Amino acid sequence: MEQTQLTNSLQTYFNRLGHDIDLSILTLPVEPHSVSKGDYLFQQGDIASNFYFLSTGLVRYVSVSDEGKEFTQSFVKGPSVIGSTKSMVTKLKASFGIQALEDSIVLSYPWASFYEQMRHDKNFLEFYVKLLERIFIGKEERESAFMKHSAERRYLDFCVAFPGLKDTIQQQQIASYIGITPVALSRIRQKLKLC
Repeated sequence: MEQTQLTNSLQTYFNRLGHDIDLSILTLPVEPHSVSKGDYLFQQGDIASNFYFLSTGLVRYVSVSDEGKEFTQSFVKGPSVIGSTKSMVTKLKASFGIQALEDSIVLSYPWASFYEQMRHDKNFLEFYVKLLERIFIGKEERESAFMKHSAERRYLDFCVAFPGLKDTIQQQQIASYIGITPVALSRIRQKLKLC
């Protein structure tokens, strides 16, 4: 996909969400990246100070504990905005990495420069507020589910939130996303087949 098409895909994304953002005020060069399945856009511990737009593909946010255990924090399908808000804003190390689960196309802009240019567009600021609200609501709902719902319910919620993924990605990634072991996930899947 050429740069004009990629920029148009970002404009289409904003428009589809109901935000008439004027990207013509943006003078930064777009940096397209092809991220192959299994590769990382950035890794935990990197300074990921760019604003990323996942034009096509599927990624997961993944963090690794001090003991080396992997945790899937989220799955994101393109088109969508992705990245580490903490690293973008503070220029500190990202607390997670972003790994492609299928071949993906990503656009990136240096966040500080992108925001400096785009903050003059009221529609962009409204989009940014709505994006942050959606992120906070998602985190609140996820924390609540971990405290209140059974592992089986969390798996069923995963199947609703990410239709089609249960048979296309590694079971270990799903298990770590819902907070159980792959063996426990296998038992749940077996039980649900019997229902």
